[in-house]
Amino acid sequence: MLRLDAGLERSMWGVWLGCFLPLTGLANLLVGAIGLMFLTSSEVPVVGVLTLLPLLLLDALVALLLLQHYRNAYWLDGRVLVRRSVLGRRRYDLAAAQVTAENVQPVWTNWRGGALPRLVVQVPGGAPAKLWLRDPARGGALLPPDQLAALARAIDPSLRHPVAQRLWHLASDPLPGIA
Repeated sequence: MLRLDAGLERSMWGVWLGCFLPLTGLANLLVGAIGLMFLTSSEVPVVGVLTLLPLLLLDALVALLLLQHYRNAYWLDGRVLVRRSVLGRRRYDLAAAQVTAENVQPVWTNWRGGALPRLVVQVPGGAPAKLWLRDPARGGALLPPDQLAALARAIDPSLRHPVAQRLWHLASDPLPGIA
């Protein structure tokens, strides 16, 4: 299986899981203790609720961000695109799927460089897989040429599919016009 360079890098997962989550847990303990102290007092229980509510919203946001980044890992297993999900792995047979490309402005990232290309793989009866070809989590970096070529061959080995052709040309000349 070929792992595609999409999603967070391993070093960033180390930062998230090794630094950010323990700090968030510590903040939960401290603010939660203060909120529970106010909540159990008979004089100002409303302050306790108002203290715990933003904490719960922050935890939900952190969980959503981690989930979104976790689901952005892809592999190529022959002609099958594999996407990591919370409950296992989802498989998309590229021979039977409808494969398109689109340019989209990333929403949940710090990327502010404009629209980026991504591959959309739709199989009948399933949710689409959306693979960034220029990943906003990696500063807009393009997938490496060998991965683009493997993806093109997985979509259509004869390279007749328009998206496969474009990926193949992008893999052979990632900087068009620059000699």
